[in-house]
Amino acid sequence: MKEAIILHPDGREEKVSPANGNDFSLEDAQAIVGGLIEVIGLSDGNILVCNEEGKLNGLATNFKATGIARMQKAIFAYDYVVGKVLMCSSDMLL
Repeated sequence: MKEAIILHPDGREEKVSPANGNDFSLEDAQAIVGGLIEVIGLSDGNILVCNEEGKLNGLATNFKATGIARMQKAIFAYDYVVGKVLMCSSDMLL
């Protein structure tokens, strides 16, 4: 069974596996991030799945996800990621 990590805004990390054991459906990803999804591709083959409307809805900054995205130059230096974020390999999202 494949594993992914939910990065919480408070710094907690939670291991999670897809219900079918292989990949997350759109509905699974939306349930985790609490809304429409946005995918940030990372240079190491992983992705960050976050709430597309998170900034508009005032979700808390996710410093861990922001640091990962900035370190891999997946977002601009002044940009940031908010809310709960699903980090998984790119082949785990349908």
